[in-house]
Amino acid sequence: MKYGAVILYGGKSRRMGRDKAELIIEGQTFLEHIAGELENFEELILSLDNLEKYPEIKHTAVTDIYPDCGPMGGIHAALSACDSDALLVVSCDLPLFKGELGEYLCAQLDEEIDAVVPVTSDGRMHPLCAVYRKTASQVFEKYLIAENYKILNAYKDMRVKYIPMDHTPCSGKWLQNINTPQEYDALCGRKERHI
Repeated sequence: MKYGAVILYGGKSRRMGRDKAELIIEGQTFLEHIAGELENFEELILSLDNLEKYPEIKHTAVTDIYPDCGPMGGIHAALSACDSDALLVVSCDLPLFKGELGEYLCAQLDEEIDAVVPVTSDGRMHPLCAVYRKTASQVFEKYLIAENYKILNAYKDMRVKYIPMDHTPCSGKWLQNINTPQEYDALCGRKERHI
């Protein structure tokens, strides 16, 4: 099975007030860090809200087929455009993401599964750091047409394998997303103390 990856990049960033992918941690933007962690994947796609807004992008880029539908629209567009059998989806606001997590999740996928979704110890599912087979694009399209944009709702029509992070060699911290200036400040403070 051929695996690719997509970075969801270009959302509204309302709570942050600025582009989260361009935030800096340890001398790299969040986007640069995540792209570097995904270098072992055969295909890397960036899902953007607007190609003209990001002319400097060096990777394959797609825009939503169904615009203004949130992350589901980006995942659908990437799955529809990819050459891979399955895509690891990584949101651009995961600055602690490690490639080992993506590889581990991909290894859990088989022919009987449409999606592999990590679940942290607090019971939270992480649909924006998950693996989806290309065929899941049909399910997402059905929900997009129905204007039902919540990814977790689409799982009702998919064969989903949930992976408890407590039972993996990976850290749940790799799934920590940064949405607010306060979360970003806390992240930077924590990193500075450990350097």
